[in-house]
Amino acid sequence: CPNVRKILVRDGEEIVKSEGWTTVSGIKPFIYSRNINLGIQQSIGDVLLCNDDVRFLQADTVEQMQDYLKKNPTVGVLSPKIDGGVSNYLQHVSSAKEGVCSFYLAFVCVLIRREVIEKVGMLDERYAGYGYDDVDYCRRVFNAGYQFAVTKNVKVKHGHGANTASSSYSREFGKKQGQIQGHAADLYKAKWGDSSVEWGKPTNNASAPPATFIKSIAGSPYRYASDGMTVSWWSTHKRV
Repeated sequence: CPNVRKILVRDGEEIVKSEGWTTVSGIKPFIYSRNINLGIQQSIGDVLLCNDDVRFLQADTVEQMQDYLKKNPTVGVLSPKIDGGVSNYLQHVSSAKEGVCSFYLAFVCVLIRREVIEKVGMLDERYAGYGYDDVDYCRRVFNAGYQFAVTKNVKVKHGHGANTASSSYSREFGKKQGQIQGHAADLYKAKWGDSSVEWGKPTNNASAPPATFIKSIAGSPYRYASDGMTVSWWSTHKRV
């Protein structure tokens, strides 16, 4: 993609600057959502989020996904088909289904519309362990009136050898992934009041403000925690 700005958020000392890439140093300790937010801060336009174990299998991957968003203005987050580990079966290459889905998209490789980022904000950095940061984000996208979808026009490879998990997670957490994923699940339930990862038919109201739909905790609208956040998005986007 010679005409697309490419941003690498490095999370290991062995990663060096690559020609043609904007390199950003991640913050220790490793937090996936925080590193993604660092990359988004450096971006303009739509954001194609790719994990460090994703490989493109065709030259027009970005162009195909951008074309899909242009033709489907209510879709806020789009995934290609995934050849490798992925928690949403609709994203896997073995599924012939495509189009809009009500089930969250696993953030292996997703294209996020800039309009969505401006309305919904960035990832919640309180998910400091493994998982549920993508579930949380998709729920916010859904509540803002957007859809998420899968296209079979594009396929990417996920995994490195026999390992289908991100090398960053493997390096940082190893065999503790199950334990820290449980912590993330508890955080998600505490935030939303349930453990749902599927939310039915979208509203298709892309102009509706997120505050119309965001659930409340302890009687007040949910806000990001301020400690350790890269960006306090809600502080600059007041809602009534």
